[in-house]
Amino acid sequence: MLIIEDEYLFADFIAWMAETNGADTTNIANSEATAMASAMNQVPDLILSDVNLGKGGKGPDAVARIRDALGDIPVIFVTSTPEECSTCDYARAILDKPVQPERLVAAMQAISD
Repeated sequence: MLIIEDEYLFADFIAWMAETNGADTTNIANSEATAMASAMNQVPDLILSDVNLGKGGKGPDAVARIRDALGDIPVIFVTSTPEECSTCDYARAILDKPVQPERLVAAMQAISD
């Protein structure tokens, strides 16, 4: 699993939730460049991404580059700006921050089923 999130504490929380609910490995990237490098190093089976990565770019741009290179990887966006995902029709879910843990777990489980 690849988590693309520029807020370290939130990324760590999402990683903990994912691992608690069955994820084998989680990698965290805080920018478009580190997300691409991480995905090329270890192909993720799921991407959880924020939209705005501060000075590190945009999550949807990173996801598009990764999917172009590696294929149809499932994506869940977790963001405080869901309106910026209007072109993210491939997303399995778009969840608002602050995320409700049960909604995130349900979205991840729906993908693994």
